[in-house]
Amino acid sequence: MFFQRALWFLLLSIIGCFSGLSSAQTLTLPVEDYPPYITVDESSNSISGMDIRVTQAAFAAVGIQVSFETAPWQAILQGIESGEFAGTVSCARRPERAPYMLFSNEVSTSSRVLISRPSFATDHIESIYDLNSFRVISVEQWDMEQQLTELNIEHSTVQGISEGLESIMAGQSDVFFVSRYPVLHQAKKEGLQKSIKVSSLVAEPLVPLHVCLSKNYPQARELVQAFNQGLQIIKRNGTFQAIRNEYL
Repeated sequence: MFFQRALWFLLLSIIGCFSGLSSAQTLTLPVEDYPPYITVDESSNSISGMDIRVTQAAFAAVGIQVSFETAPWQAILQGIESGEFAGTVSCARRPERAPYMLFSNEVSTSSRVLISRPSFATDHIESIYDLNSFRVISVEQWDMEQQLTELNIEHSTVQGISEGLESIMAGQSDVFFVSRYPVLHQAKKEGLQKSIKVSSLVAEPLVPLHVCLSKNYPQARELVQAFNQGLQIIKRNGTFQAIRNEYL
């Protein structure tokens, strides 16, 4: 009873603090297909996924409606920097993004893996620095590719996961440095589960993912605060874990 009463008072105080935001028009966030965090179904023109549903639920908990639209990742980053876009979902915190982005509390995490042909020996690859000896590819402007660039590890870029898998299968590249869940989803979709090998890097930690909002977007700081409060609510009432249990 005490917990329910405390949660109710918390909700009332939050809605009061952010009532100005609640009356505004629906917040629209551009996203790119990134299963299971973000799943774009072009046939039904729908956008769902674990992080999408958590974001909707957290904002809804404080009376803010949010919708989603699709856009290429590079266009999303450019739009957030200019303030044209409010922000996005499933976004990693990186130093070069800090000047123009605000980051919410952690929504989910992502792990980085290496994708190769089954015959390719990866046992001796323990850290990202070991990749210098191989033909490495990564998705352009994704967190993994920017990490390779920062560490001066030679690599080539692809425009998406499907193109990366194609390069591996064709023998054009040795390893594909990419996020685990999205690449496994795409491999399953293309029937390649048994045609690839997934290797983990021991020294690579989990990467927190956030809702990221543009510092140049009106009321961005208030929106981040509202989201964080909503996230706290859905974690307390069980909604957050219930959503995650459907995907992980």
